[in-house]
Amino acid sequence: MQLNATHHVALFTRNFAEMEQFYTQTLGFPVTRRWDDVTIIFIGIGSTTIELIGRDTAPAPNSEPGAFNHLAFHVESVDSAYQELLDKNVRIKSGPANFKEVRVCFFFDPDGNTLELVEDPHQASN
Repeated sequence: MQLNATHHVALFTRNFAEMEQFYTQTLGFPVTRRWDDVTIIFIGIGSTTIELIGRDTAPAPNSEPGAFNHLAFHVESVDSAYQELLDKNVRIKSGPANFKEVRVCFFFDPDGNTLELVEDPHQASN
C-alpha cells in the first residue's frame, strides 16, 4: 500500500461556529470543503487539513470535544489498501464505504488510535 500524503486530522467540537471562526478568521486558514448537512468542514492548514466535526451531529465513541479523533491518509485505492491491511492482520474498525464524494475505511494502530484511509478524487497524488 502506498500512503500518498496526510489527508486530514479530525477534531470534534461542541463549539462548531466558534472553532470555525478561530481557524478561519483568527488564524486565516481557508475552508476547502463544507458539508453543512453533517456539520463538517475541512480547513486547509498548509500541507494537511483539519476536519472540524460538530459533535452534536456526529456522536461517536471517544469523541470528547477538543480531543483528537483520527488521522487520515490519502491513498489511490481504499479497497486495495484495505485488502493489504487485512493481509497484514491489522484490526479494522470499519471496511470500505462511500461518504459523500470520497471513499473511506477506518482501522486501528496497535495502541487503539483510529486511522483512516481516504480515496479523494479532489486531492492529487504525490
